[in-house]
Amino acid sequence: MRTAISIVISIIGAAAAAIAVLWGTEVIPKGIGRHTATEYVQENYQEMGLRFENIEFSTAYGDYIASFIGEDNAVYNFRLFTGKLPISVAYDSVKQSVVYD
Repeated sequence: MRTAISIVISIIGAAAAAIAVLWGTEVIPKGIGRHTATEYVQENYQEMGLRFENIEFSTAYGDYIASFIGEDNAVYNFRLFTGKLPISVAYDSVKQSVVYD
C-alpha cells in the first residue's frame, strides 16, 4: 500500500513539474493564446480569410500578441489580455479598438 501511494505521489509530482516546464517555456500559454485568438477571428472575421501567423509575448504590454495575415497580405494583430494566461482579446487591429472579449 505504501508503495502505491509513493508511486501516485511521484506521478503527481512529475505531472506538476511537466506543467511548470511547459508553462515556463511558453508552450501552454502560447497554445491557449492561439486558440483564443483563432476563435475570436473565426467568429468575427471569417469573411476576411485571416490565417494565423504567430504569437509572441510583448514585454511592452505584458500580454501576448497574436498575428494573422489577410488575403491582401496585410498583418492584423490581436492583443490578448491577462498576461501569461491569454484568455481574452483586449485589442483588435481590424476594429482598431479595445474590445475585452
